Amino acid sequence: MESAKLPQFMTQALPGASVYLIVTAVSVLWLVLLYLRSKPKGLPLRLAIYPVVPLIWMALFAQRGALDPSLREVVERATFMGLAMWALLTGVWLLGSLLRNHSIMDIAYPLTPWAGTALGWLQWGASRDPQVLLLLACATVWAWRLSGYLAVRYLPHGEEARYARWRERGGSTWWWWSYFQIYLTQGVLVWMWTWPLALAIGSDSGTSGWTWLALAAWLVGFGFEAFGDWQMHRFRTHPANKGQVMDRGLWAWCRHPNYFGEAMIWLAYGLFALATPWGWLGLPMVATVFWFMNRGSALSMTERYMLKTKPGYADYMARTPAFFPRPPAWKSQSD
Repeated sequence: MESAKLPQFMTQALPGASVYLIVTAVSVLWLVLLYLRSKPKGLPLRLAIYPVVPLIWMALFAQRGALDPSLREVVERATFMGLAMWALLTGVWLLGSLLRNHSIMDIAYPLTPWAGTALGWLQWGASRDPQVLLLLACATVWAWRLSGYLAVRYLPHGEEARYARWRERGGSTWWWWSYFQIYLTQGVLVWMWTWPLALAIGSDSGTSGWTWLALAAWLVGFGFEAFGDWQMHRFRTHPANKGQVMDRGLWAWCRHPNYFGEAMIWLAYGLFALATPWGWLGLPMVATVFWFMNRGSALSMTERYMLKTKPGYADYMARTPAFFPRPPAWKSQSD
């Protein structure tokens, strides 16, 4: 596969030297601010990694000419997708600041990788390869379904409690620090997750065994996420369930079927990528998604909040697996 020319967005509207300068300057500023705000405890590695990743990537991007042409195209495409996602999230931050509601970041989350992928696909020739079109269809259905659900869930109730606490702690600096703490942090993480997508949209080999395996994983993930969200929505909207723990349907199989479903969807994107020559490079990002959904802040923050607000949640935790689903009958048979 011949390497595509660097997109006009990066060669004309934003010359190569400007890419390095802008990304480097923002990343260094971000690191300095993290350091200053972390004193006297010291800069936590788990937070420092987010501004460091773009710096390392820019070093790779600068040396892309030494790479294999097919890998160079992937690096260029992933860079373009990252810049497009950055521009989108900057706009979302401005809107969230205007509305004083940064919960809209959750609504924007699935649309951000979708937009970056769609723009990358268009910029690199809008391939009509069957696998690429199937991937784009899956990403479109996933992104707009999840974004719509989150909009219905969050918009009527104002800023979600987690963001409201951060706003209170941020004080007078929150209007600008929110850009780094919320949008750039999540933006870098999600951009890393899209690397398999940057690989997959370069496929030109038609369907293969990886295609159907990826579709099967996507269907499992979408089913768990969409059906789990629907069950939870019905539960929450019934007045009799106020203050109760949702432990029915898929929520009896695991405590977070939506997180499991989300991880399976990203696994599907990684499997789509395996149909390309460098597809294995996307697998570490798939592992990162599983870690984040199962062990990272996504699950731990939710669990801590539920333990504080739901009296029966500790008992629910004792009888129900956290992430990987298990039919409730398996538990009763083993007791």
